[in-house]
Amino acid sequence: MSRAERRAYKRLTKNQDPYSLPATAQRGRGERTRPPRPQRKAGEFRLVTGRFLVWAFGGAAVAGLIGLSLTWPNMPFALYVGLAVAAGWLALAWVVRLVQRRAATMPRPASR
Repeated sequence: MSRAERRAYKRLTKNQDPYSLPATAQRGRGERTRPPRPQRKAGEFRLVTGRFLVWAFGGAAVAGLIGLSLTWPNMPFALYVGLAVAAGWLALAWVVRLVQRRAATMPRPASR
């Protein structure tokens, strides 16, 4: 490192604490000291979770608005279409969730 490079480096690091850890080391230390998250058991499956409810009702709202907007000029009919599409989305979400529950309880095939 030349003298000019050394002076430029000193100017860059002038107001920094020389004993502080780099940001990546601090993040790693925090992750090591945090207690581990509890793991779910292999056979445990919750049918209704907050994440599922947000996904189901949020998707139903979006699908209902799309159905409503596609048939907008015919107002009473458009409202019925929007509600039907939203109900269809909720029914599909519950069917997918029930299939997931069934798949979670099925025994896994032994590896060869």
